[in-house]
Order: sequence, then structure tokens, then C-alpha cells
Amino acid sequence: MSYNVSSIPLFDKQAKRLAKKYPSLKKDLAELIESLADNPEKGIALDNGFYKIRLAIASKGKGKTGRARVITYVKSLYQ
Repeated sequence: MSYNVSSIPLFDKQAKRLAKKYPSLKKDLAELIESLADNPEKGIALDNGFYKIRLAIASKGKGKTGRARVITYVKSLYQ
């Protein structure tokens, strides 16, 4: 089953700013969106449908400092 993945304008604005500094971010986010479309509950469950994902940014480097945190929210329209 495939899910619809959308983002809020604030995220888009911040991602655009960071993409100037880290060129691989657009590709990394595209891969994350594709992954979330297949499995929206990816990551560490926080509470009430929220999940935390550590996104590796290829152009930033390796280790914990080479990652970004992405908080997702899963909203089911059919329950």
C-alpha cells in the first residue's frame, strides 16, 4: 500500500535553505519521501502518531553529526 506524503511550508523553507549548504540533501529527502510512502511508521515512535527519523546527509559527513532529525506525523483518514 502506498501513502501520500506531504510537508508543511516551514519544513520546505528550512530544507531549501539547508540544501544550499548540503547539495545532497534534495536527493536524501527524495529517498526518505519514497521510503515513507511505503512505510509511514518508519523511525522511533514518539507519541500520538509522531515518529523521529535520523536522516543521513551524504554531503555532511559520517556519524551522528552527519545526520538530521526529521519528525513525521502519520494521519490515517480511514479508521
